[in-house]
Amino acid sequence: MNRKKGESYLSYARRLTAAVDDNVIDYDAYGDLLLGADNVYSSENIRKFFYGFKKFLERYDEDSLKDSDDVLQDFEELKWEIYKERCKNQDAKRELNKFYRDEARYENLVEVLKNRLEDLPDFHMNEFSTIHYPIKKYAVLQLSDWHLGIKIDNAWNYYDIDEAKRRAEIIINKTIDKIQLHDVTDLIVEINGDMVNGIINIGNQTVQEEDVIDQSMIVAEIISNCISILAKHVSNIKIVTTLGNHGRLQSDKKKCLTGNNFEKLITEFISLRTGLPVHSSNGLDFTSFEIDGKFICVAHGQNDRVSNVIEDFSKIYKRVPDEIHLGHTHAYKDINDCNIFVTVNGSLVGTDDYALTVRKITKPAQNLIVYDTDRCIYNLIAE
Repeated sequence: MNRKKGESYLSYARRLTAAVDDNVIDYDAYGDLLLGADNVYSSENIRKFFYGFKKFLERYDEDSLKDSDDVLQDFEELKWEIYKERCKNQDAKRELNKFYRDEARYENLVEVLKNRLEDLPDFHMNEFSTIHYPIKKYAVLQLSDWHLGIKIDNAWNYYDIDEAKRRAEIIINKTIDKIQLHDVTDLIVEINGDMVNGIINIGNQTVQEEDVIDQSMIVAEIISNCISILAKHVSNIKIVTTLGNHGRLQSDKKKCLTGNNFEKLITEFISLRTGLPVHSSNGLDFTSFEIDGKFICVAHGQNDRVSNVIEDFSKIYKRVPDEIHLGHTHAYKDINDCNIFVTVNGSLVGTDDYALTVRKITKPAQNLIVYDTDRCIYNLIAE
C-alpha cells in the first residue's frame, strides 16, 4: 500500500488506518508504511498509536463536517444577501428606467403638442387695458374641475365640449362685470386641476369624447381665449397652475407620481399660446404665491382636508397662509378660521353620475375673489 501520486500525507495515513481496521495490514506494516525509516517503535507502541490516531481522525472528521456545515450556511447566507442586493439593484434600475420612460414620454407629448399648435388657427393675444386707476386692486379667478372630455346626460345636467365652452363664456362675462364693478387692475387666474377628465378609471374611458392629449389642447385653447378676453379689462394677468388627479398618465394612482400628469401640457400650451409666464406647481398638486402682501396657498385638494389644511400648509411653508384655495370636491365653500380663509371652488362640469350616487346636486360654478376695501367672493353660476 504505497502512497499514491498527489495523495496528501493525511489522506495516506487515513487510508492506512482504515486498512488496519479492516485487517488488511498488521501493526508492524502500519508502522513501516506510515513512518518508513523513522519507525523504531515496537508493535505494541504502534498499536497504541493506532487507537489514538483513529480517535484523532474521528474528532477531526466531526469538526470538518461541522466546518463544512458552517461554510455551507455562510455560503447560503452570502447567496441570499447577493440575491437581495441584486433585487434592490433591479428595483432601482426599474424605477430609474420608469422615470426615464415617463420623462421621455412627457417630452414626446410636449413635442406632439408643439406640432399640433402649428395646425391650430392663428391666435391673437389682446393687449392689456391702459386705463389708469388710482390704486391697484386684485382679484383671483378660480378655474377648476372642468373635466373636459366627459359627456353627461342626466335629469339635472347635460355636459359636453360645446357646453363647456358655453359655460366658460358665461363665467368670463360675469367676471368682466365684477372686475369692472370693482375697478380691478390685476387678475390672478388659478387653473386649479382636473381641467381634463383623463383616464383614471374604466368608467371615464367609456364616457370620454376625446383622448387626453386632445382634451388638454381643447381646454388649454379655451382658457387661452378666456385669458385674452380678460386682458382687455385689466392691467396685468398672473397665471397660476396646479395639477389635479384626473390628468395622471396612468390610471393606477399607486404607480403614478403626481408630476406624471397630462395637465402639465395645459401649462405648456397656455404659455406658448398667450406668451405670458405661468407660475406652475412644478409637478406637484399645490403651490403658493403672494399678492398685495397676502400669502396664498393653492392646491387641487385630492390630498387635503378642509379641517386640517391650514395646519398642513403652515408646517410645509413655515408660514401661516392668509388664504388657501382648493378644488376637487365640486362644491363651493368659503370658511373663515381665525381670519384664515379656506375657499373651495365649484365645478364647471356640474352634477355628474357619481354625484347622483352620493345624492349631491350642484350647479356649475366658479369662484371670483375680489380684494377691494372689503374682501368679496362671488360664486359665479354658469347659467
